[in-house]
Amino acid sequence: MSENDPISRELRKMPYSQTSNAAGSTFQAPLLLLLSIVFAGCKNSTPPAAIEVAPTEAKVANKVDFKNISADLGLSQIYENGESADVRGIIETIGGGIAVLDFDRDGFDDLFFPGGGQLADKKVTGIHGDLWWNRNAKSLRKITELANVQDVLGYSHGAIACDWNSDGFADILTTGYSGLQLFMNQGDGSFKESAEKWGLDDKQWSTSAASGDFDGNGFSDVYVAHYVNWSLENNPACTSRGIPDVCAPGIFEALSDVIYFNNGNGTFSAKAQECGLSEGGKGLGVIAADFDGDSKTDIYVANDTTNNFYYVNLGNGKFRECAVESGIATDDMGTPQGSMGLCTFDFDHDLRPDIWVCNYENQAFALYQNDGANFFRYATASTGLLALGTTYVAFGTASGDFDLDGHEDVVVANGHVMRHTTTGSPAQAQIYLRNTGKKKFVKESFPGENYFGQTHRGRGVVAFDFDRDGALDLGFSNINEPSAVLRNESSSKGNWFIAQLVGTVSNRDAIGATVHIKTNLQAHLRLVVGGGSYLSQGPNYLHFATAPEEAIEKIEILWPSGHRQTIQDIPTQSSRITWVEPASDL
Repeated sequence: MSENDPISRELRKMPYSQTSNAAGSTFQAPLLLLLSIVFAGCKNSTPPAAIEVAPTEAKVANKVDFKNISADLGLSQIYENGESADVRGIIETIGGGIAVLDFDRDGFDDLFFPGGGQLADKKVTGIHGDLWWNRNAKSLRKITELANVQDVLGYSHGAIACDWNSDGFADILTTGYSGLQLFMNQGDGSFKESAEKWGLDDKQWSTSAASGDFDGNGFSDVYVAHYVNWSLENNPACTSRGIPDVCAPGIFEALSDVIYFNNGNGTFSAKAQECGLSEGGKGLGVIAADFDGDSKTDIYVANDTTNNFYYVNLGNGKFRECAVESGIATDDMGTPQGSMGLCTFDFDHDLRPDIWVCNYENQAFALYQNDGANFFRYATASTGLLALGTTYVAFGTASGDFDLDGHEDVVVANGHVMRHTTTGSPAQAQIYLRNTGKKKFVKESFPGENYFGQTHRGRGVVAFDFDRDGALDLGFSNINEPSAVLRNESSSKGNWFIAQLVGTVSNRDAIGATVHIKTNLQAHLRLVVGGGSYLSQGPNYLHFATAPEEAIEKIEILWPSGHRQTIQDIPTQSSRITWVEPASDL
């Protein structure tokens, strides 16, 4: 980065110790204090003491609406899959994701997009990803070269953001066909590619990844999902509807996943079977969260045509895989699905995180209702989701209370993997599912000019508050067509607040933390997760919404360290707050 470049000078002058409030003014954040503090089995696990409040339907009728503001922002990102070379390789079907991070700590979320690659001249080559700088929600400026993230190792797919060295600045990891790249944030607006230095020597075909402190040493590790043993040399001729097309994953050998454990000294160590990981899998999606309420971060993996994995954290970096006995390996008939994207949220307000999985065409979406003690029920039929049909090829997904009615909804990005489909196009409609508050979901309809009323070749999707107005916006990545940022323009009447958790004994991003909120009407649960969606990573702050008649009475945090904290100062509505893990009370 040139010191004389005007954008570089502007980046270096960014007020890293400030954040902006909802009105756009700034206040001093406790950055120096935080930095000083930071450096200072499948069993019948009992969830933490729950606040027993019966769910109550919010009496608010909200109109959900989103506007595509990509052109206004100057966003012109396109993920390229190389299909123009007509190789018809399965690599073309995977697509790319999005990572949300505030790399310069100005309070506005920035976006990183993997670039994809090309398949021409009998070679698999990569296209660098791009970093888009959020300028006060007025524009997005591509600063790839200025931020020094233009290095490219190979054909890329996924991206996640995490503070792996606990210095207060979010780093970026990308996955792909030729291995991993790690861009370490230097704190001055620039990054340094450091995968080899940190020991990320993975050369297998990787898709999604998720960070989390899996061994309890206070530093975030990385779970890397691998796909299949495909190459240009192992690229059989296949057809779709009698026409040459890409091959299905079933004819390829599965690759096994790996965890890179963070040693806390600027290096990772790779482990797989010795920490309890299963062989094979064909992983496409992965999410890390505390699913059983024991403060240890568990892992759920969406596999393509094979059983999904559920790794219960036993402590000290050891796991037990128990998806079958937990009821979340297959559909309700015991059939493995073509699973891709996933998210977790408490759709029924019982303070237990449920799991949502996106599946392939002719397969239903899967909603696994958490009954506690690592047992789940297949709740697709009971929640009305069978009404969606099975025509979608679903990838990225995100949950959130987009209409501020007190119930979390779900968004899904769809797009076919085959070039020759029954509809004549791989583009499909994206889905917004409204949570009625009665343990049912309803698909919302949108006019044709709306992004949700159109068809796209969707892959990754993230929910984040792009413009800091308290309403969750959306980011979509697509194949061979522009990515999109949708501003939430719903006519909502509810209240909101956003909480940023900062770990001290726990990992700094507080991945694995859970927050319980009791109101006068019902209970709310939010989790800080690693990974999720599909090839993507949303922000690690938590968004809460309550109906107008709700009043917050109690807030409790369970940190990954095991510390349980009761928040004494109830946040005011329409506000942002930072919660720092107490160190002295442990």
